[in-house]
Amino acid sequence: MSAVFKNGKSLSPNAEQALKYVAKVGVMTKAVWLESFCHGKKRWQNWQLKILLDNDLLKKHNCDLGDYYVLGDQGQRIAKTLNWSLVDPVNPRQFRHDELVAHSLLKLEQKSICRNWMIEKEIKNSHKTKFLIQDQGEQTKYPDAICEAYMGKNYHLVAIEYERNGKTLPRYRRILWSYNKLNRFSLVLFIVENEVLKKRIKSSLKHLGRVALIEKIGFVDAIEWQKNPQTASIELAATRTNFEKLSSI
Repeated sequence: MSAVFKNGKSLSPNAEQALKYVAKVGVMTKAVWLESFCHGKKRWQNWQLKILLDNDLLKKHNCDLGDYYVLGDQGQRIAKTLNWSLVDPVNPRQFRHDELVAHSLLKLEQKSICRNWMIEKEIKNSHKTKFLIQDQGEQTKYPDAICEAYMGKNYHLVAIEYERNGKTLPRYRRILWSYNKLNRFSLVLFIVENEVLKKRIKSSLKHLGRVALIEKIGFVDAIEWQKNPQTASIELAATRTNFEKLSSI
C-alpha cells in the first residue's frame, strides 16, 4: 500500500519517503527537502514542497525560527494508515541536534551504508528497552541514535552520541560504563563539536580502563560529519577510518 493524496492519486516515491522521514524524526528543514528528497531546478523543488503543504501532508512547525516542517493532518493519517513510526514534533531547542543526527543517517542509508536507523525519540516511542543505556530516575538515557551499519561484509549495530555542550566527567563515566556492559553494539560513535569534549570523553575512558570498551569507541568531528558522513574521518583507538572504507572491506 502506498501513500496517496485525498483524491486518491499516489505520491511520488520521493515525496512518500520525505513524509516517512518527518514521521520518524519529528521535523524536516527545507534544506533537507532540497538536498535529499527533491532534485531539479529550485522552482520545481519549491513547487513540489508547496503541493505537500497545500494538501495538508506537511505544515510549518509552530515555531518562528524558519523553514521547519512537520506532518499535517493528512500526513499523520497516512502515517497511521501505513503503520509508519510516528513521533511528536521536535522541540525547537532540539532542531539542530536531531537534524544533524537524522539527516546524516538518512544520507548513509541512501548510500546503502546503513539501515534500520532510529533517533532517540523513535527509540523511546517504540519502547525498545534493549537499547536503554541508563534507567536511574531523571538519568534515563538512550543513545541519540542507533543504526545497522555495513562494516566488514556484514551489518553491525552502531550507537550514535552527538555531543554539543558536554557533560560532567562523572556523567560520562556512568554512560561509558553502561556501554561497557552492552555487548550488542560493535561501535559507539561520538560526534563531537570540539576537541575539549573529545578529551573529556577520552579522560573518562582512561579512568575506566576497559580495553574492550576503548576499542569500540570512535570519534568524529561534527562539521566533517554534517558535510559528508560517508567520508568523515572516524578516530578509533589505533587507527583512522570512515564508513566508506568500512563498508568496502
